[in-house]
Amino acid sequence: MLDLTSPIWKTLGAAGNDADKWLRHLIEEDGSFRENVDILTEDLSHQLSWYSATAYVLPHLVALCPTLTLPDEIYLIAKTGPAIAAEAEWPLSPDSDACLEFQEGITGLRHEIRLLLANPETAVQLKSDPELCQEFSLSALSIMGSRSHAYGLYLLSAYCWESGHAACACGWNDEELPLSEHPVCLEPVSIARWDGRSLDSEPVWLSGLLSLTDDKELRPVLPYVYGTGVCPKCGRREPYWTWHNRFMKEY
Repeated sequence: MLDLTSPIWKTLGAAGNDADKWLRHLIEEDGSFRENVDILTEDLSHQLSWYSATAYVLPHLVALCPTLTLPDEIYLIAKTGPAIAAEAEWPLSPDSDACLEFQEGITGLRHEIRLLLANPETAVQLKSDPELCQEFSLSALSIMGSRSHAYGLYLLSAYCWESGHAACACGWNDEELPLSEHPVCLEPVSIARWDGRSLDSEPVWLSGLLSLTDDKELRPVLPYVYGTGVCPKCGRREPYWTWHNRFMKEY
């Protein structure tokens, strides 16, 4: 964990180029906790971009978690998701200092999320705030599951998850595939009921978390984004996520 007195912080990028300032406010309890969280996480995830300060901030957030109340820890983790997911698009070089810091942070956050999910009060908190539940679920996906899938869902949130992007290798593509209308070119996957504990199946636990508030925005399209696409032009079958990733790279 990089000490906040290190001159390296001045070389690390963020949208406001002052992530260390807001991190220090958090650690020193200087000002409103949630306002500081909002500013820091926006600084690290503006326009869903990757900022180099993120990797070095995460271990500090892990160290902060055990000192927080349950509601504040849930809030902190919920807000970190977009910054973490962006690493999928700008992957860190293995064995670099930044990658080691990032992995230290991710490992610690995974531990904290497991503790939260084992605490019945977490579900109570999430049930009381649908927006926070949705944010926490996506952030958990960024940390516990596929960062690429999380980043894709953050991108599709601009369309309220009603439309997706798709492209086949044959050249067929659709910039606004109507996910909410259950398009015939997508075969949905069957998602089992979550037992509230296992994190083995990404769509199962993600859907289970969202079901705490009867989410009617993201949860209904999960069977399609985790399903299989059948190209209307050539008939080729591929996971929807392959379609999405190809579209983002080529169009």
